[in-house]
Amino acid sequence: MKTISFGLAVLAAMVISGCATTPIENLPDNVKLSAPGRMGQQTVEVITFEREGPAKQNLATCAAMNIENNSVTLSNDTSFVGAFTGNYYHGRSEKVVGGGSTLQAQDGETGVVVASGAEEYSKSGLIPIASVVRFKALLAPLEDRTVVQFKNIEVAQKSTGSIPNSGFSPLGSWTGSYTMDAYGAMERVAESILDCAHGASIVD
Repeated sequence: MKTISFGLAVLAAMVISGCATTPIENLPDNVKLSAPGRMGQQTVEVITFEREGPAKQNLATCAAMNIENNSVTLSNDTSFVGAFTGNYYHGRSEKVVGGGSTLQAQDGETGVVVASGAEEYSKSGLIPIASVVRFKALLAPLEDRTVVQFKNIEVAQKSTGSIPNSGFSPLGSWTGSYTMDAYGAMERVAESILDCAHGASIVD
């Protein structure tokens, strides 16, 4: 019986390991992955969005208008049943992370802007899971196009139920990491910035 249980445990570990490192097929061409880790897993290193033509508006203004860098509350349930009393005790663990200034740097000569941001999104599925992706964004007004590039990409689940909330970790590119949901959140931010940068006016 113990041999069977051990064998099932090993099999489960192999299945979980395989799922964790199975890459998502057909990621967009604008996604750059890291070098493979020890188990072959790769994280999302850079995502780049571009729009043809020179920017018409100041990118620092467009970044400030379209990138949020609010603090994020991460939580998990710490409720338990008393061993001696049998009573149910409700508990909740919370920690507030991140926040601060959106604009981190601006080159007055080149117009390049560096910003920090955090964007909420939902992991797709039968029950949507509230999550957050945080990033550094590089905005570059080139002669023939405008570039919005996301780096230092990390994601976190806002609430993890009864499991301890480990906070932010690099965005994975394997099955179960919900890569495209986080990608969609950054794409929406990038498109808002590019719409602003290429608009005739920043005033509606």
